[in-house]
Amino acid sequence: MSNRKDHGMRTAWVLPGGSTFGAIQAGLVGALFEAGIEPDVLVGTSVGSLNAAWLAGDPSHDGAASLRSVWLSMRRNHVFPIQPSRILAGKLGLSNHVMSNHGLAKWLHGKLPFRRLDEARVPLTVATTDLDTGDPVYFDSGPALPPLVASCSIPGMFPPVRIGQRWLVDGGPAAFMPVSRAVEQGAERVFVLPCGGTEPFEAPKPRRGIGAIATWPTPATPPRSVGGVNGAALGAAMAATARLDLQLNAQRCELYVLPAPSVIGLSPYTFEHAAALIDASSEIARAWLPGARPVPTGPVDIGGRPDPSGEFGVEAAAR
Repeated sequence: MSNRKDHGMRTAWVLPGGSTFGAIQAGLVGALFEAGIEPDVLVGTSVGSLNAAWLAGDPSHDGAASLRSVWLSMRRNHVFPIQPSRILAGKLGLSNHVMSNHGLAKWLHGKLPFRRLDEARVPLTVATTDLDTGDPVYFDSGPALPPLVASCSIPGMFPPVRIGQRWLVDGGPAAFMPVSRAVEQGAERVFVLPCGGTEPFEAPKPRRGIGAIATWPTPATPPRSVGGVNGAALGAAMAATARLDLQLNAQRCELYVLPAPSVIGLSPYTFEHAAALIDASSEIARAWLPGARPVPTGPVDIGGRPDPSGEFGVEAAAR
């Protein structure tokens, strides 16, 4: 695969959401920079918007290295503070969230390389969801902190964020993998950096008492809690929409979905596996890039591979 300078095409990196699995993107970006593939446009959703914002401030191999360091320094209390009274209020229906977003906002304020989105060195777009209409709402100018916090406000976990006259939440429900937005911004070549894939990955054992990792491989039974089932259903809906977006845009641009390690069975609320996921994703991407092929036209799965059944195609969705 040729690099951007030789290729001459406007290149976008699209970074979907994935909670603490965003560490995978830190490994993927390092491999892309090593291969000479640089972004002209960055579009992010949820944790992908945070990674995109960091890179927009330093879109270089050094920026990728510092992003890795940020992930290795992250701790659960930075983003997911446990406050029993707040959790109880949420469970009893006295609150619309179970965690405060003040910790995330404070952490971002101290880490962001710029204060306004339009100050980024590479054009940056942050995706959120309008809680009332379900429409995607994109930000590419103005103060950086509010839309970034909103983009990460997982519904039910963090409170909605009011910007203007809209109440906004995590960008995932409306724009989980916003390839279309990148194409609308003139991208002719798009790389999607997922927060999980199908490549084999052996999770390290967590340190005692810190963020236990769930059973792997996938348990044979469905989630046992209401929240678990709701979360799984939302994830399935976002994946289905992403597959359609990939199929649509494979006809509009040169589109790639990077492979990534499987996160099945891992907890999305601990940073214990960050280092291992970064290393694994970097190695996987390095091996894949020399022979990378664009997403083909026709029905595909969420990894951009052909779906022979056609079950998730645009034509099937129209039926």
